[in-house]
Amino acid sequence: MTDMFLFSDDSPQEVKVRKKPWKVLVVDDEKDVHAVTSLALGSFEYLDRGLELLHAYSAKGAKIILAQHDDIALILLDVVMETDQAGLELAAYIRKDLNNHSVRIVLRTGQPGQAPEHQVIRDYDINDYKNKTELTSAKLYTVLYSNLRSYKDINTVMRSKAALERLIIASRGISSIHGLKSFVNLTMTQLRDLLDIADDKIFGCESDAYFYHRETKEIKHFLIHESEELEEAVDLDNLPPIKRKMIEQAIDLGSNVYEDEHFVMFCSGQKASLIFYGKVTEYISSIDRDILNIFTENLISIIDNIYLHEALDHSQKELIYRLGEVVESRSNETGYHVKRVAYYSALLAELVGLPDDEVELIKSASPLHDMGKIAIPDSVLNKPGKLDADEWEIMKTHALKGYNVLNGAGLVLLDIAATIALTHHEKWDGSGYPRGLAKEEIHLYGRIIAIADVFDALGSDRCYKKAWPMNKILALFEEETGKHFDPRLMKLFMNNLDKFIEIRDRYQDE
Repeated sequence: MTDMFLFSDDSPQEVKVRKKPWKVLVVDDEKDVHAVTSLALGSFEYLDRGLELLHAYSAKGAKIILAQHDDIALILLDVVMETDQAGLELAAYIRKDLNNHSVRIVLRTGQPGQAPEHQVIRDYDINDYKNKTELTSAKLYTVLYSNLRSYKDINTVMRSKAALERLIIASRGISSIHGLKSFVNLTMTQLRDLLDIADDKIFGCESDAYFYHRETKEIKHFLIHESEELEEAVDLDNLPPIKRKMIEQAIDLGSNVYEDEHFVMFCSGQKASLIFYGKVTEYISSIDRDILNIFTENLISIIDNIYLHEALDHSQKELIYRLGEVVESRSNETGYHVKRVAYYSALLAELVGLPDDEVELIKSASPLHDMGKIAIPDSVLNKPGKLDADEWEIMKTHALKGYNVLNGAGLVLLDIAATIALTHHEKWDGSGYPRGLAKEEIHLYGRIIAIADVFDALGSDRCYKKAWPMNKILALFEEETGKHFDPRLMKLFMNNLDKFIEIRDRYQDE
């Protein structure tokens, strides 16, 4: 039993990603204004981020740039361009049509009378109003500092709201997962969604999974290849130094650890611990840490629920399998019959394209396909010869009896087992029992088990016959395709016969 997972990228060295510059759009019909602005702000930096100046010489040109960039932080906007109100109309377009209330708009005008300050700020959601003559280099820096700070704060609030919404969605989605493998995969997806919110905060690692065995201190790389789970040993010393250091620190502290753009999430449940390592392209803010801490708390409870669910699920499956063995032992058949039928059924369900969880349910429920035999007298059930007409009628009642025993329990596995018990003796041409259903009227589960059950029954010794050779079984199957058996399922069976024979050989009767 493994009790810890490590998630990491395999990059041999840390690469410092250059921080994205603040985007500032200059909108003015005077080329000299653009040139002076570029010269004055050439060395500007705020929070270690420079500027990327975008230039538009009309309101129409500004609309084109706004359509291409949704992360502009500040607009230095002239009022009089194509028309006397072009700048104000552009501001109204940004706020109302684009519904962009985060970008800061500073109005710059050389004709103050065209746009009275108090009216403009009130009616057009302008953040600042400056006369071009007063915008010296020093004052221009002040305008940028104050407005970029406001833009950053607004986006922080918006990011917090978006992160909380994503946190709720992520936790809700993960809480419905009961399998550990699915939980791990979905958690990594949701973790990316939680952090991939801001343009300057991209979750940038290719994450791998590692099992950590607490007792042996052994670490194994966890891979999923073509739906198959694989493990390979990993030397802890080969992990990048910062990753190893942070993981060891998280284990020692029993809590999340953060360092610059790296983070380690430590989720310690009652029976298992999970560790997630990740790297983003920017320093992890306090908001990101709060979100990750809340997410971690949710994961801890979910992990325990998963292990509890898996324990209950295992107990239920084991009980069903043991009960199936008891039923088969009454008819002097070995428990390997129900095991083989289970694996045949799962393989055929997989070949027909059913999802993994449904395949697993069919496999787990199939051992009870002959549950109704517990109500059949020994004189009929174990008669060493062909049944007469009356005895055959008694034997046929086991399908409905099995359904009545299993149906209505309110448990998914038993409901599926009830369906299988009722329908696995129906035939494609309508000549089966107990209801004489035909073709798609017969539940797919019943059609699958019919092939699996007959294939195993014909190839096994029974009290009334010896096992048939394979050529005789295949001849019967060919003859009964379209009569007893679903033609589509039979084609899948025949095309993959070697896989079914492999199962038969693996679980031979003792």
